[in-house]
Amino acid sequence: MIRPVQLFVLIFLLINISVFSEIPDVVIGKIERDLRWGDRTAVFDVTNNSEELKFLTVEIEIEFVDSNPKPNRRTIQYVVLPAGETRTVTGRMFIPGNYGLAKGQIRIYDVVDTLDILLPGQKFFEDNFQINFHPPEEIEPYLAVTLTLPPRVDEHPDFDSHLSRLMLVLLNEGKSVEEIADMTGAALDYVQSIYENLENNRYISTEEEGRAKLRFPLISVAMAEAGKQMAEQVSDSLVATIKNNLGNYDRVLDSMIAVGAMSTDSNSFLNGGSVLYFKYPVISALYLWWDRGQSFITRSAPLLIYDATDPCNARIPNYMYAVLGGAYFNGTNYYDRFANVPRFGMSYGDSLPVLKCEENYILRGQQGKPVRFTFANESKQEIFVVDTSLARAAVNALKGDTDSLLVETYFRLRDLATSHGHAKATYGLRYWFWNLTASRTLVKLIEQGVVERRGNGQYKFESFRY
Repeated sequence: MIRPVQLFVLIFLLINISVFSEIPDVVIGKIERDLRWGDRTAVFDVTNNSEELKFLTVEIEIEFVDSNPKPNRRTIQYVVLPAGETRTVTGRMFIPGNYGLAKGQIRIYDVVDTLDILLPGQKFFEDNFQINFHPPEEIEPYLAVTLTLPPRVDEHPDFDSHLSRLMLVLLNEGKSVEEIADMTGAALDYVQSIYENLENNRYISTEEEGRAKLRFPLISVAMAEAGKQMAEQVSDSLVATIKNNLGNYDRVLDSMIAVGAMSTDSNSFLNGGSVLYFKYPVISALYLWWDRGQSFITRSAPLLIYDATDPCNARIPNYMYAVLGGAYFNGTNYYDRFANVPRFGMSYGDSLPVLKCEENYILRGQQGKPVRFTFANESKQEIFVVDTSLARAAVNALKGDTDSLLVETYFRLRDLATSHGHAKATYGLRYWFWNLTASRTLVKLIEQGVVERRGNGQYKFESFRY
């Protein structure tokens, strides 16, 4: 029989065991967040109530959800927490300079090894919050006109927010860093960091009076409208020339087959001439970009848009442009001629492909290391092996008198540029114009039944030799 005193002790012990079992191994204290644009912090205490060393991963994500653009930033930090200790964690929280509603999450994981992939079951804490950034009245007219940048540059973290794009327009107007901070409501240190990044990447230069000068063309709506009309005229000429020379193209293929230079089997993958049976990839990629595009943009120099960078980092000062007015004034083609490879290679898309870049691509790009990326399922490429000598002969059959057309177009574009205050028709300006021209040319060829789009319009070309 249990005596009253023994019963009391037993109940007391059971209560303490129960309370102790409910105390979590790791406790997160109150979070103090700095919710301004820029590289900010979330500070909190974390206590390890267990008897084991804890490895924690702190993941902070900020995502804008109701604006265009919709930047997203995610940071990862690691915390080693000995048993029984409390530490103050200063989590890095990067908030892009964007207007609109942003949703934030602070997620903390209890992991075995900080190198492991984070799993949902390891998450033991989550804090959700929202921030709404309202544009100042002075800025609203600027936001009403969309500014776009070259393919892949448009998506890079350097330019995927309102402030980073507004900087280009405001600097072009002669505004100082201090004036931009005052107009946009941004902290001066954040605006200064964007300015320094633009300067380090050779997108701007600082003049003697301390004001910035863009090193690439910022194309106004009026100039874009005139350029688009010119592109339509050039496109009509290209369409007519291609249609008129398809017979020549077929005769060249027949002669190649006759001498055994290419296989009679269009599905012979390893034969470098088999791609020539498929007019859409030949005309879209090889004719309009590898041949005519290069001739117009760089003349005899290889058109290496992502040279010394990669499509993930996409720092292309030599081919940079910015255009006001949105998608209406932009082409849809993607072109990437490979540099530093042992043989010829290029990628092409009649629409911008969706790429998946490795986690640390920005750091690897800064270190000059190769960056790995893959094409998303909807952008998977069809691969062709191409003999460049056969391809050159085939596209030459389609040229007609387009050499003189390209020369005339260059001078017209240069005159248009100078009439709008630009010193010359840069590579970037020519790149913008040619993308408009080539994109429309393909649309018209499809509409008129000259070619039929093949697959998803995403292709990769490789050769066994130069």
